[in-house]
Amino acid sequence: MTAAGIDRPGGTLYTREVPVPSPGRGEVLVRISAAPVNPSDLARLKRGGFDPETYIPGLEGSGTVIAAGSGLLPAILKGKRVACTAEYPASGTWAEYMVTKAGKCFPLNKTIDDEQGSMMMVNPLTAIGFLDIVKENKHKALINNAAASALGRMVELMGNRQGVPVINIVRSEKHAETLRNSGSKYVLNSSSDSFIDDLGRLSHELNATVLFDSTCSEQLGKMIGVLPDSSSVVIYGNLTGEEHIHVNPRKLIDNNINISGFFLGQRAKENGLLKNLINLRIASRLVSSNMKTAIQGRYPLQKVQEAVDAYMGNMSAGKVVLRINSLEIV
Repeated sequence: MTAAGIDRPGGTLYTREVPVPSPGRGEVLVRISAAPVNPSDLARLKRGGFDPETYIPGLEGSGTVIAAGSGLLPAILKGKRVACTAEYPASGTWAEYMVTKAGKCFPLNKTIDDEQGSMMMVNPLTAIGFLDIVKENKHKALINNAAASALGRMVELMGNRQGVPVINIVRSEKHAETLRNSGSKYVLNSSSDSFIDDLGRLSHELNATVLFDSTCSEQLGKMIGVLPDSSSVVIYGNLTGEEHIHVNPRKLIDNNINISGFFLGQRAKENGLLKNLINLRIASRLVSSNMKTAIQGRYPLQKVQEAVDAYMGNMSAGKVVLRINSLEIV
């Protein structure tokens, strides 16, 4: 089969021919139809921690289960079209076929196409996780950085549905205008000279006591310094690549600020099987309705580096999708 590979962490992506994997007990073999490029994929490619000889990128995708290992769930999924996530570094979704745990697949209904189905696992479940955190800790409003992203749009849509005001932080006035024109009420431009003051004023006005941050920019320390007392800061990404963020410890102590991380895989483990199934059903309903992800480009697997470059060039324009076992490339 054809699969993507990378010569070294942070290196060049290419395609190669590798053996089709076989599913073992509790596993399924998925014929991949579509797979998006996610910020988490980019972070993994840059960070490393894998064997370049065997590593196949791609965190999530959609496809059809064509073979099943032993076990009840694999047998139930055989022949079904599914959304899926990768379990093993040597078997990702940026390939014609992927072996994964059957529990990492969720059947897709007919109202969800391959492209939207390929993006059903990460962003929708992350947005659901964020709003669960808001409810669990009784936050009145939330702040989301990098809000022009596909995930940012989902967070605001879910916040609106649940009556939770969302302060959207973006990096440019162009993105700010785009969000305002689409109906966002609270939008702040982090490149504005008044940004920190505006964030402090608005977060106190709305009692926004949780900040979800995916950028980890040098501004983070100043942002923390103006949040309401007893706020929480949840870090779920590192788009800037900064290794160290400077935070005034006095602010944390005096204002009772809590800083934690969010990793979807760990959240899923904490949720347990029943909660995960409920969340997947919620995600399926949302994707079936109006929570569809904008797509800026579609590429064949053989152009994987071009696809990644296009996404990195403008992440706010929408997702880039690899169409793998499909002729529908535009």
